[in-house]
Amino acid sequence: MAKMKKWRRHTIEFKRQAVERMKTCENIEALARELKIQRKLLYTWRYQLEGRPEPRHANLGIAAEDRKEKRLREENAKLKSALADKVLEIELFQHALLKLKEARPTAWRLSVYEVIRSMTQEQGKLSIQRMCQLVGVSRAGYYRHWEVVAPDEAEMAARDAIQKVVLAHHRRYGYRRVTAQLHRQGNIINHKRVLRILGEDNLLAIRYRKYIMTTDSRHDYPVYVNLAARMRLTGINQLWIADITYIRLRTEFVYLAIVLDRFSRKAIGWSLDRALAARIAVAALEQAVERRQPPPGVVVHNDQGIQFVCHEFQEVVKAHGMVPSLSRPANPYDNAACESFMKTLKQEEIYCHRYQDFDELSAHVEEFIETYYNRQRLHSALGYRTPEEFERDGISAPNSGTHNAATMLVFTPKEEEGSGGPDSISPR
Repeated sequence: MAKMKKWRRHTIEFKRQAVERMKTCENIEALARELKIQRKLLYTWRYQLEGRPEPRHANLGIAAEDRKEKRLREENAKLKSALADKVLEIELFQHALLKLKEARPTAWRLSVYEVIRSMTQEQGKLSIQRMCQLVGVSRAGYYRHWEVVAPDEAEMAARDAIQKVVLAHHRRYGYRRVTAQLHRQGNIINHKRVLRILGEDNLLAIRYRKYIMTTDSRHDYPVYVNLAARMRLTGINQLWIADITYIRLRTEFVYLAIVLDRFSRKAIGWSLDRALAARIAVAALEQAVERRQPPPGVVVHNDQGIQFVCHEFQEVVKAHGMVPSLSRPANPYDNAACESFMKTLKQEEIYCHRYQDFDELSAHVEEFIETYYNRQRLHSALGYRTPEEFERDGISAPNSGTHNAATMLVFTPKEEEGSGGPDSISPR
């Protein structure tokens, strides 16, 4: 037979002390275990001592049902209130559309878009999708209408930044350089988007494709080996390249000689003259020597034009300890970097202006070479840096001073080859 459970009787003083401790206790369950009573009994004693009726317990199911019914009544009231608001909004919306349709029947669809926008700003409760359903228009059409009427601010900002870059460079930049310049300014934009905007705004770079021969290689002067094709450059003042081009003025032709440092593509010497004589090439080379003060051993590469192979030019080359190098006959690719500079000069400066005289041309060429090309124009072959930036980065780079000379590749005949590859020596 099971042993009967003994019921404990608690004095009124014990109950008061337990209730007082309950008021300041954070863990009622722990207090009940300490007093060896049920937690529910503590609440019963508190209601009795405070003189309040004890609520019905959940085990009867009555309080739970009452709470559920009360919650349903509250939700029902909220739904009725929300439904009343929606009905009022729909009535107001339909009334506004009716008056608008009577006033402007021909422009009804555009008027609908205006009403939807005004209702969104004023009411803010009906969604745009719901309002479009009520009046029978598509939500996509609504958004498309306002995109056309009010262009995106980001699009306008991108267009403004592109126009500033193009105008700052006098329409010399194509979409690739415009994109690179915008990236340098912190604007993240895709090159295809830049190309589209340039085409829409008629800001594509002006390009001309006309070529006239200015090289006369029919002479009896000595022809030197093409050393430039065998060089691997590691710094400035290792390989200089030179070329001559013509420029047409209103009443005459003038000629421009240029000397570039092949490593950085920087223009280090140039000269303008009315005659295609040796003095123009000599003047450009002497200017480059005066500015650079190069050590002996610089290779000077140019085409086989008579202005470069004549005695006057070669005497200046040898007087400064330089080494001559010539391109192959009728092969502009041997001096491609200099030919590229001439193309850039003509397409971005010469063809964009009509010069009145020699002095005006000289001022524009000086501004383009000294100020714009060397210091501002981004060069794609230099990682979209200017020639001066490229030289400065190369000089400040670690271990930049360990290679003072280029590497020269010497090819031996096949019958004398031992390893099958070129030997490497230093030209100076």
